[in-house]
Amino acid sequence: MSRAVESQSPAIRSFAMSRAWLIAGGLVVAVAAAGAIVWVLAFRDTATPVSVEQAVTSFQTETGPASEGKSPIPEGVYVYTTEGYEKTSVLGKTHHYPRRTTIAVRSAGCGVSLLWRVFVGRSTAWTFCVTSKGWDLRSQDERHTFFGHTERTTYVCENTLIRPGSSGPDRWAVSCTTGKAHEKGVGRVVGAESLEVAGKEVATAHVSKRTSFSGEIRGTATYDFWFAARSGTPVKIVMVSRTTNDSPIGDVTYDEDVTLRLTSLEPRR
Repeated sequence: MSRAVESQSPAIRSFAMSRAWLIAGGLVVAVAAAGAIVWVLAFRDTATPVSVEQAVTSFQTETGPASEGKSPIPEGVYVYTTEGYEKTSVLGKTHHYPRRTTIAVRSAGCGVSLLWRVFVGRSTAWTFCVTSKGWDLRSQDERHTFFGHTERTTYVCENTLIRPGSSGPDRWAVSCTTGKAHEKGVGRVVGAESLEVAGKEVATAHVSKRTSFSGEIRGTATYDFWFAARSGTPVKIVMVSRTTNDSPIGDVTYDEDVTLRLTSLEPRR
């Protein structure tokens, strides 16, 4: 111990030691707080719903006036009551879907596109070609966002019917791929069913798709669509998927369960 410290009184030495401990403790607290801030920023997760008004504005901005006659479904934004969630194994995060979501219907090349928007960064878009055998699913684009990171997966499909046609088969093979992941299964016509929309009974055609995945995505998915018999508008959609994806941190699981029910056959524009 130095002479300067030796010459100090016991009270002064005690105060100096206490002050040193307080400074050290303060540094520990500051480091811990900084670590907490970094943790929050690095693992912050938000899920902002896309409102009906936002979906309508987006539709108007991106497409302009609806072009009647090009799409088998009247173009516009359809509103659905929504029940369901998506969940990832990363920190056990779950996004509960808002009570109302939308599907924007637009003409697209040889047919029509359907864009389902849930959150900013969460959407699914289906693109169909309309043929004499039915609606041929050409692509399915999915976007999922967790912890600020958006994962986009686009499947390109061949000979994959979704809505049956007057001369189409009752059962068919499903084949889609991202190049690194492959989806295969069976689609089939379940039958005619009547569903209620805004207090009125609507005749629908129930079509089901059951598939499994291989490659960098593994698992299963089931999709059930109820299309209005006259217009082809999706009246009800049920989607269930259980998949495991490759990632830099190892296998990541993703679950989704959702049911959509149409609130009105009249689209918003």
